[in-house]
Amino acid sequence: MNELRPAFVIHRRDYRNTSLLLELYLADQGRLPAIARGAKSGRSTRAMLLQPFSPLRISLSGRGEVKSLTQVEPDGRPYRLQGERIYCGIYLNELLTRLLQRGDPNPTLYVNYQYTLDRLASGESPDQCLRDFEVCLIKELGYGMLLDRTADTDQPIESEQTYDYHIEHGPVLVKGGAESDAGIHGRTLICLHRGERLDEQGKAEAKQLMRRVISYYLGDRPLKSRELFQSLK
Repeated sequence: MNELRPAFVIHRRDYRNTSLLLELYLADQGRLPAIARGAKSGRSTRAMLLQPFSPLRISLSGRGEVKSLTQVEPDGRPYRLQGERIYCGIYLNELLTRLLQRGDPNPTLYVNYQYTLDRLASGESPDQCLRDFEVCLIKELGYGMLLDRTADTDQPIESEQTYDYHIEHGPVLVKGGAESDAGIHGRTLICLHRGERLDEQGKAEAKQLMRRVISYYLGDRPLKSRELFQSLK
């Protein structure tokens, strides 16, 4: 495990007097815990490098579950997230921490995570960035989301129709003009499926849908990043 590997820090906290306990996200190994010994000592520059949203190359050692960080160097410029985009980044990291099994690599999701950070730092719509990442995450976790066809009749989604979305099954057409609090327009489902730009109504519908889906797979514990963002509004 001594060769340098692409990685991000997705969580860190102080460990003893001079060290850091890290949750790392690696391209080829997934989520792993590690200790950066002496990272906070006066002569070390590691604490400055080991920040969220900074692409790194690292090496690890150790046979136990918690590895030791042996080497770290930058792998490009940090993604500068400002304002609400910082909380978007924190949200991404918490999703990875909560939903990914340790030691389960997924190169596609890793690339999408880095791409999402780049989009956020470049000024793209936070809502669009987060929805695209959430759909990718659910897919790569193996759950998937049926977005282009109805769950009950296997018919193509129509942009002007309204659907109820049943988690673990998919969309079902709302018939006869019936109203539904959780209804979502077909054009929103199509945009999510294709990764296309959402209009304002679509952003609101997609946010509500993905919040339901994410909460379903998270279970009873709410996201701390979501609570933090709401408290600062």
